[in-house]
Amino acid sequence: MEKYKYSGLIFFIFFILLQPICAENIDADSGFISIDLQSVPVKDVLHMLAKLSKRNVMISPLIAGNISVHFHHISAKEALQLILTSQKLIQYPENNVWFIVPAEELMRQKEEQQKLQDILTATEPLISKIWQIHYATAKNILHIIQDNNRSLLSKRGFVQIDERTNRLYVYDIAKQISVINDLVNHLDVPVKQVLIETRLASVDSDFERELGILFSIHAKDSSTQNSTGFLDDHTLSSQYGLAVAKLADGSLLDVKLAALQNEGHGELISSPRLLTANQETASIEAGEEIPYQEISRSGATGVAFKKAVLSLKVTPHILPNNSVLLQLQINQDKPSNRIILGVPAIATRQIMTNVLAQNGQTIVLGGIFESNKDNSNEAVPFISEIPFVGWLFKQHSVIQSKRELLIFVTPKIINDTG
Repeated sequence: MEKYKYSGLIFFIFFILLQPICAENIDADSGFISIDLQSVPVKDVLHMLAKLSKRNVMISPLIAGNISVHFHHISAKEALQLILTSQKLIQYPENNVWFIVPAEELMRQKEEQQKLQDILTATEPLISKIWQIHYATAKNILHIIQDNNRSLLSKRGFVQIDERTNRLYVYDIAKQISVINDLVNHLDVPVKQVLIETRLASVDSDFERELGILFSIHAKDSSTQNSTGFLDDHTLSSQYGLAVAKLADGSLLDVKLAALQNEGHGELISSPRLLTANQETASIEAGEEIPYQEISRSGATGVAFKKAVLSLKVTPHILPNNSVLLQLQINQDKPSNRIILGVPAIATRQIMTNVLAQNGQTIVLGGIFESNKDNSNEAVPFISEIPFVGWLFKQHSVIQSKRELLIFVTPKIINDTG
């Protein structure tokens, strides 16, 4: 007994003497310390480093054993973390205090807490709640709740929907009901809408500048066919497949198009307007369906149709600064001169691009050309049939024209207030 009494007294004196030694090895400018300890209780070293790092700690009584350390020019927090790692200890904050416990003890506590929570959950009464979903779809929210990776339901809870009324029904404990209620409040919100105004116009290729168009941005053609009226990819300048431009001022666009139409240099083909939700795709088609005869396996004949249309798909993404990122996809399907097994061949081309536009700014898609050749004969009746001199009273003319199809896209964000 006397032996343990004296050894405890010796360590107490050693620890008292150790504190000024550590203080003398603190670099006041950098805050680094240098310590050299031999076979000192781990708990005492933790207390010392916590004091040097000015941290409130609670040390588990289960921490035992001695440790020898030699640190040179190191921060107290770093020294503390190294000792925690070497001794398989874990620290976690609670309020303004750091608790230091053995890792195994913390895992045991967590398991006990989970078991207790399972018991409480198993005995807690279940309640039900019904949500009327207004802006989202109950089916989509159901998928989020029942995510295979982390379901928001307890083991006893279940969820179902009524697609007809777009209602969500949950039967679970109060805690999970609260979690799902927060989820519904975040998801069931009105989505911004975008009005997509489009104009399809055919203008003489020399009159682009009359509309204030200067093509400078080009989209890449993803098709492999070159016989559909698009210019090949190796052509230069604005004749590079599909060309994209932005109009500085689109307010006078309709006036300019009308003027070109009156002068015979252009034609407004159509001007559809579509309203779509943010990040939803709007599509526009213009063209015809080509009929052809189809023979069934039984030998019966019928009429089928193949589309030959110019289609445009627009997906708007509203950005935080109220500008709109437009994902544009344009398809041109035109009948070719070939017929395979009685079915008309369709030459196709698809081009996709992304364009950033300001709210209300007009984007122009060009590069789709159409060439026409008109042959006309004029003659004076009877006299033009006289041999040798009749040709003097005849006139043959060939008129060639080249027009470009321009697609104008104007996104306008619709405010919630309407």
